[in-house]
Amino acid sequence: MSLVVGFAPWIVYWILVGNTGFVTAVAAALALAAAGPLVQRVRGKPWRSLDVGTVVVFALLLIAALTLDDAVLERWLQPVGNLGLLLVVLGGILAGRPFVREYAVETVDPATAASGGFRYITTAMTWMWAAAFAVMTVSSLIPPIVDGSATVRDETDALSVVGYWVVPFVVLGAAGLVSALFPKWFDTKSALAATANPSPEPASPTAPPPDLDSPRVHLVVPRQSRHDEPFRLTLAGSRPDATITVTAEGADMSGARWRSHRSYDGSVDVVDEPLWDMRFDEPDRVPDLFVPPPGRWPVTLTVTDGPHTTRRTVIRTDAAPGVTVADLDVAGRPGLLARPDGPAPLRGWPAVLCVGGSEGGVDSQRATIAALASHGHVALAYSWLDENTEVASVPLERFTGALRHLAALPEIDTDNVAAVGISRGAEGLLAAVAADGTSLRALVLVSPSSVSWQGLGPDGEIPDTPSWTLGGAPQPWAPLPSSALMPQMIRNAWRAGRDVARHRPSLLRLSDAYRAGLRDAPDPAHLRSEKIDAPILCITGTDDQLWPATDMAGALLARRGDGRDRHLSVDGAGHLIRLGMFPGDAQWSGGIAFGGTPAGQGRAQRAAVDSVTEFLA
Repeated sequence: MSLVVGFAPWIVYWILVGNTGFVTAVAAALALAAAGPLVQRVRGKPWRSLDVGTVVVFALLLIAALTLDDAVLERWLQPVGNLGLLLVVLGGILAGRPFVREYAVETVDPATAASGGFRYITTAMTWMWAAAFAVMTVSSLIPPIVDGSATVRDETDALSVVGYWVVPFVVLGAAGLVSALFPKWFDTKSALAATANPSPEPASPTAPPPDLDSPRVHLVVPRQSRHDEPFRLTLAGSRPDATITVTAEGADMSGARWRSHRSYDGSVDVVDEPLWDMRFDEPDRVPDLFVPPPGRWPVTLTVTDGPHTTRRTVIRTDAAPGVTVADLDVAGRPGLLARPDGPAPLRGWPAVLCVGGSEGGVDSQRATIAALASHGHVALAYSWLDENTEVASVPLERFTGALRHLAALPEIDTDNVAAVGISRGAEGLLAAVAADGTSLRALVLVSPSSVSWQGLGPDGEIPDTPSWTLGGAPQPWAPLPSSALMPQMIRNAWRAGRDVARHRPSLLRLSDAYRAGLRDAPDPAHLRSEKIDAPILCITGTDDQLWPATDMAGALLARRGDGRDRHLSVDGAGHLIRLGMFPGDAQWSGGIAFGGTPAGQGRAQRAAVDSVTEFLA
């Protein structure tokens, strides 16, 4: 409604200019236009670019109406007025004050008004109006140029009626309709798009089918193995020219089925492929990231050679026998501590602190610490962030405090403490260790950042808020321009109905925003990796769609020039690289795309296990 008030002088002008004298029409519009800025000042509000520009245009038009003949005015006043309106709108954009934003800001809360998405939408809407006024200007110029006798008051000439009136006001009405309907449409469709990313509903897993043996097909595979161990499957007894199919099936933590199916010519000897090649196999559910059942994951293998079939269910586990995982209070915050089997060595166990990403909590690191404990490390998963909370003003002392807590455990070799950080957790861990000077044996960063980012919440960036504090003081941060995501968000809103109908997720690739922010990141926000006196291993994927981890890892290590450092960058892998072999399909969660192909994820997971265990050793 406030936007309509802003156009009120123009509406009055357009009504009067074809029915009264030109001086009267322009003077009435100017009087109404002058009232706008005055009302704004009385209300204690700043002037708006459209209001001020309208006063200037009508003041100039009034001078023209008083000095020029009616024969000139009736041909040129309309296109000149439209051109003036166009110039006002363009001037507001160039001055950083798009008129749509100036009106819309009064209808939203301060946080929304400061968001990049709000700036993007209001700027785009202002450009739409500019395009409409450009069409109106061109249309109203056609009659006087093409027909020298055309006038704004000629009701019998089709060119005059269409050029001066029909086209301009059809375009004006269309722009007004879009302005009125777009916000509600976008909110409705965005809410619908969110329903395309439902949280997985837990379901009771079905019992695996009984084993089946065939005298022709002899399946060789370990009955039980860990997630981090190679999964080797070989066949014996088949004809060299046979076509053999191998199917692997299993359920994730929510009970959803996953399945891989491959055909091979001749002998079969594969490692890991049946696992990373699994695809989500629930046609009436939206695919989501594979999360293994806690503890044990049954996988049913079915091998067929013509009429001969062998079937066997094997078990993948997260830990070696004897490894224990127990809750641990770390200065009032949750932790999980995994201990290896058997007595501690004379000097104590090597220890590893594991911190996850912005998902918060410790459950995401349960399999990681179990794997590390299976390799002879005491591993602590630490909750630096509560689940489903914003990454904003988080004390860096949490990370260094957790390291000290781990090193103080009686069975720990205090000279052999390392840390593993993932994504936002890697960002905070690196910032904390660099600022504190904490001594580490080694540091592993999976999909890390090279800068400290702006605080983030469920709805995007939090204005004027850092991600981290140190000693209670905010740490320098790089702004995250979420406006770079608006084209994706509008596209997702456009196809939300189809996504829901087809059980397909609506995904955001946040890397667009992070790349834009990285280009303009202020120097103080760059993490001081050179201050860390420990070798660093970075693990990244070239298809990371959450943020440009490969580029940022390269920047981190370039600051150091330390020959002990390593950077493992895996082609075709995405953001989420885990220390274990899991299905590589559906690399997303909560509508956020991680990136990576199944084959790329498979290579990355195997390489990550080997590299991390070797590096920590």
